Amino acid sequence: MGLTEPTGAVVSTGVRGLVDQDLANCMRAPMGQNQTLIVVNQFTSALFGRDEPSQAWALLGAGEFGPECLEAAKPLVRRGKLHWAVTPVQPSEVDPAGLSIGRATMPVVKDWLRTADRATTVSGRTGEVSVRTMDEVAIRAAWRCQFPGCGKDLTTHFATGRRGNYGYFAHIVASSPDGPRGDPVESARLADDASNIMLACDECHRLIDRVAPHLYPSAVLREMRRSGVEQVERLLNSLRYPEVEPILMLGNISGQPHHFSQRAAEEALWKVGLRLARGKPEVFCLNGNHLHDPHAPYYWGSLFEALKTDVPRLQALLNGTRSGGGIRPELAVFPLHGTSILMVGGRLIGDTGGVHLFQFHRDQLASNVGAQWAWPTDAVEPAAEKYQVTKRRDWHGEDEACLVVSLTFEISAQRLPSNCATASGFVLPTVVVSADRFGSDVVGHPKDLELFGKALDEALRVIQDEWKARRTHLFVAAPATACFRVGQKMQARNQATFVCHETGRGNGSPFKRTIEISSDFILEPVSGQRIAL
Repeated sequence: MGLTEPTGAVVSTGVRGLVDQDLANCMRAPMGQNQTLIVVNQFTSALFGRDEPSQAWALLGAGEFGPECLEAAKPLVRRGKLHWAVTPVQPSEVDPAGLSIGRATMPVVKDWLRTADRATTVSGRTGEVSVRTMDEVAIRAAWRCQFPGCGKDLTTHFATGRRGNYGYFAHIVASSPDGPRGDPVESARLADDASNIMLACDECHRLIDRVAPHLYPSAVLREMRRSGVEQVERLLNSLRYPEVEPILMLGNISGQPHHFSQRAAEEALWKVGLRLARGKPEVFCLNGNHLHDPHAPYYWGSLFEALKTDVPRLQALLNGTRSGGGIRPELAVFPLHGTSILMVGGRLIGDTGGVHLFQFHRDQLASNVGAQWAWPTDAVEPAAEKYQVTKRRDWHGEDEACLVVSLTFEISAQRLPSNCATASGFVLPTVVVSADRFGSDVVGHPKDLELFGKALDEALRVIQDEWKARRTHLFVAAPATACFRVGQKMQARNQATFVCHETGRGNGSPFKRTIEISSDFILEPVSGQRIAL
């Protein structure tokens, strides 16, 4: 529900739709025009001006002509400078040269105001709205204005706090045939039909009826009402959803700090039948405005400082000591960070259940429900064989191995360190996890994470159970949730040390070592910094 301010409505000519007071101010302003023209239809108006009779009329404003405009018109009428014309169409869109223009008189102006009021107020209705219908409309709107983005509480006066009914039951098809969106047959038939009535505040009611009615035809208002009712139902239904503790892992990637929308996250949760347990999400591994450069000493210095407090905070959340209940809560994780840090997050949280991952879909429109955090509604459930596990070099007694995860792009052996691979192939025993295609959108369905997790289990079984590797070199090119999933799998198989690698800047840049994750600590090899786990 959103309010487009009445003074901000834009008519098709590009002139802003104005409320009564603002249009009156345009009439009073010393704009240099010697002649002023008001063009009206049944309920709205447009203001024109010119210097000389030989000149064309210039459009100065359009919108609501009400009591304020009436007062502004009086001195112009006395000086004989106000002209008046009537059109059956939108006043701001006509060429006044084709209209019958006459001198305005106060009786003419007042008579038009009475006619406009009858067309847009209760007095002009062809049927009354029953109490039963008003109750149905108000309940389905939760007593909130249904104009998109407004959502004003219509049970309480905003200034005094006094309780009452401050809403308008606005007809979509006007209850008067002469009103905005009126119809000779449908106006009477739908006058007391709840599906034809939306709840609006005073500002939004004036906007759709008097300020810019041509911008809000029946189809537009009907969609507003439908969307408003749907949102209220979803919000109320969400009270029955299981609660989850929200966790954010956000970093500055490629110089683009992420803007996190809590509303989008809430909507993404609603779409899968979950709701936030408390007001604000917990943020972990935040590296501020530091540019993502996993091979720069300052990068890990900053993150390790954050981890000193983040690890105990996260452990308190996971073991239930923070809430005092001693029970691990269900978690909703929103990851968007560097590959190594995402794996650290997965390692800390583990895969013991109760973790819901949300993938950031870059190509999804931010205006969608749930924005880019929602799983696409048109996503197809992946086939069981989507993810493959392949031995690229078998074991010959080594105590080190490589795990290569190629999902967003294929990782070639030429990009790996010389102790792992050379131009001719892999030096260490290597397992590759891949999908049936490459791409940033390869993880597009929650089932993807389940199937990918099974593929990781198989890869780690080979590396640690068959090959008995004590150190596993990790090379991961995957969406954020998949990187996090790799870290989760370390929890169950923590006897090995995982050596994380990331690429530098630029396409085709080599993978270089970043951090090591063991069963007991996280190590940054260059500085020797450690964080106990």
